[in-house]
Amino acid sequence: WFVKNYIHPIKSLTEICYTIYKFLKYLPSKELILKKMVIALIMGYVFMNLFCTETGYKLPAEDMIRIYNTPAFPFISFVPFDEIGLEMTYQAHQTLEQLADPREELAGEVFSKKLNAPMRHYPRTSLKIHHFKTGKVIPVDLPQNIKIRDYKISYDNKKVALSYETENGIKLIVVDIDNGNFKEFNELMVNDVLDDSGFWWMNDGETLLVKTIPKERKEIPEKPIIPDSPMIDETVGKFSTNPTYQYLLKNDYDKKLFDYYFTSQLILLNTGNGKSKKIGEPAVFDDIDPSPDNDYILVERIEKPYSCEVPYYRFPKSIEVWDVKENLIKVLYKRPLQDEIPIGGTYKGPRYFQWQSLKNATLVWIEALDEGNPKNKVEFRDKIKQLDAPFDGEAREIFKTEHRFSYVIWSETEDELIYSEYDRDRLWRKTWLYTIGDSTAELLLDQSVNDRYNYPGKIVKMTTEYGKLVFVKNSDFVYFNNTSGATPEGNYPYLSKFNLKTKENEILFKCLEGYYEKVYNFVGSDFKKIVIGSETPATPRNYFFVDLETGERERITDHQNPYPEITELKKELITYSREDSILLSGTLYLPRGYRQGERLPLILNAYPDEYTDASTAGQVRSSPNRFISFWGASVKYLALQGYAVLANASIPVIGDPETVNETYIEQLLKSVEAAIDFLDDKEIIDPQRVGVIGHSYGAFMVANILAHSDLCCAGVAKSGAYNRTLTPFGFQSERRILWQAKDFYVEISPFMNADKINEPLLLIHGENDPISGTFPMQSRRMYQALKGQGATAKLVVLPYEGH
Repeated sequence: WFVKNYIHPIKSLTEICYTIYKFLKYLPSKELILKKMVIALIMGYVFMNLFCTETGYKLPAEDMIRIYNTPAFPFISFVPFDEIGLEMTYQAHQTLEQLADPREELAGEVFSKKLNAPMRHYPRTSLKIHHFKTGKVIPVDLPQNIKIRDYKISYDNKKVALSYETENGIKLIVVDIDNGNFKEFNELMVNDVLDDSGFWWMNDGETLLVKTIPKERKEIPEKPIIPDSPMIDETVGKFSTNPTYQYLLKNDYDKKLFDYYFTSQLILLNTGNGKSKKIGEPAVFDDIDPSPDNDYILVERIEKPYSCEVPYYRFPKSIEVWDVKENLIKVLYKRPLQDEIPIGGTYKGPRYFQWQSLKNATLVWIEALDEGNPKNKVEFRDKIKQLDAPFDGEAREIFKTEHRFSYVIWSETEDELIYSEYDRDRLWRKTWLYTIGDSTAELLLDQSVNDRYNYPGKIVKMTTEYGKLVFVKNSDFVYFNNTSGATPEGNYPYLSKFNLKTKENEILFKCLEGYYEKVYNFVGSDFKKIVIGSETPATPRNYFFVDLETGERERITDHQNPYPEITELKKELITYSREDSILLSGTLYLPRGYRQGERLPLILNAYPDEYTDASTAGQVRSSPNRFISFWGASVKYLALQGYAVLANASIPVIGDPETVNETYIEQLLKSVEAAIDFLDDKEIIDPQRVGVIGHSYGAFMVANILAHSDLCCAGVAKSGAYNRTLTPFGFQSERRILWQAKDFYVEISPFMNADKINEPLLLIHGENDPISGTFPMQSRRMYQALKGQGATAKLVVLPYEGH
């Protein structure tokens, strides 16, 4: 009664003490024990309220809140080789109410019950259509508070289909691009449980192929009070080195729920008259892909028995060709359960089925020649096969690859393609130009996957009238869009024209000095005009048209800096060397009004990367000229609070991919020490006040820095894994399993070295982290280990949050 009525509402410590004094004054002196008990209880309560950590969500400084709540700028999606753009706004942050939406966790997927699909984290909230040729901008009067999940433009660029979230599920709207009028289709619900959008345009510009929730679907299966049976699993002679997947099926009831939520009915929806037609019977469909001529549909059906050890995409599958009249034309392959894929390997048998872009209906796929095992010594790892409609003949081999097949891009010239293969032993990629029927392929690129300085960029592609992607070919030229443009001075993106015969590469557009500018698309069909995004440290991204012949620019948007105080932060790309002469880099942010020679506390933020050679490990991977924008829980916020912040600090780990992590800790500490020494020599920081922050594999890094050095005086580790015996079949780039390197797994685990951590460590984890290996249990166990060693630590588990 006393605490409730007198202590709790009082704010002043003086008032609290005086109130206690008055209360004790009137107690009989003979009740000495009672007095002592009352003093102990009341002072304990006061101490708890004044000095102990409060519960509940905390808010940071007001300037951080204001910046965080500033609405995001709209973005424009430019239609390649046309003069149309879709301008959209989007929700920049999710609320706890959205995260708390009732959900299911099945077969490796996490999804909303009401949506029958994963919740979109940043749904689009409005739409404007830009017609750049006429200058007309059409705001589309969509339903209020709409949350757009996905959008797809018809192949004739006349309509855009939108899926959006409602209280009852996901529905479709189709908008006329010419006038902004739209039609709603409320009679069907899209099944987007696999997050693949659930709808695809056919090439007539009028029809959508849609995965729908079957109208005859019954109520959700009731969970039995008493299980039908115990959970039983058995193995004999299998080598299932699977990652520690999250949210797998657990029992027979889960399998019933999987059928309930994942089963779809395919339909063809005429968006003109609203009529629909069923295609086949309901099933659990994975990939769906209409043929270029739209006479056939490539269908991947997930089949039973379902597994409780792997996610849905490793379940048995039937890969089939259907026609649009509901007929099964051919079963291409019955793929068994994939629970024995070797570490770093791939599926046995056929995989990666797709249509050849410029053929009416010709399928190609890949088959492993090494049983999917990268450790098997073979002359060729993969072969690529082809089969023409009506699919009643034998598939023919097109070519083989020495290393693992990566991807294929089809040309605008029929039967011409570019393909890539990956050498995992060297972390190397070769890219070839090939024409089906030729005896040899022509080597285009031959370089390390980590070599950003010599990477030409992504080849420019366009969509055919039949909805298939092809790379653009203008006479003997193809185009590369390099959106990183990495150089020793920072990133300077560019667009180039590459001659396939002479191998000469001509730069058509390059980012201006002092800016960060990247190309989005060609505008029109004559290769003379492009659209770019341009920004500086003080000016947010704006869009411009650029004439490639004259260099003239035409402004499209005029976004102004919404938080000018941020641009007063000092931003600098710094480079420095490790003691083994490896060049390192990072982006340094200093507070407003910083004076040279003023030593600040430092926050170092990093994420380790693996390399096979020193030359690529030392390459610069950031730009000093990007707008100082803040997103989510950006470490840059701390520069507003008086800290020096070194973001994206280089932490290269160099060596043979098979054993590179043997020197992980040594190289990690050398990299951190080099950054501290450099900034100390520049008299920017106080080397005794350095904190380190990392996320995921970066959190693992943080805990190891604290366990094996005194370089940092505190750490923040977010969504990490700390006990590597709980990820026994490899982690990150580690290829050895626990039983091949037991001592190493123990040595590199911060959990096993918790007794060596004598600096404060803040552990943060999302309660619903779905990532393999980083279970929330990892942070809980790490905290318990620290607590058991008398360390200073705090554990924050965020309700409903993911990774």
